Amino acid sequence: MPRPKGSKNRKTITLDSAEVIEEKIAAAEASIDQLSADLKARKSELKGLLKEREAALKAATEKKAAEDQAAILAALEKSGKTVQEILDFLK
Repeated sequence: MPRPKGSKNRKTITLDSAEVIEEKIAAAEASIDQLSADLKARKSELKGLLKEREAALKAATEKKAAEDQAAILAALEKSGKTVQEILDFLK
């Protein structure tokens, strides 16, 4: 015999299950708010770290440039050539 049109396997939503669903929705929204606040804190922390890295790289670059300049001047003095002779050599 064929099954009747109105299936008996339907779930009925009761007032209790609606309240449970509302509680789950509220918990999910609270979790989203907490995660958003945590994300903002992490982004500001990352921004600070990026600034620190940039400053450290700049300091290291300046230090290396000063060391290179000192090495070049020492080599210039050691060679005994004048600045004009070196410029003519480079041309």
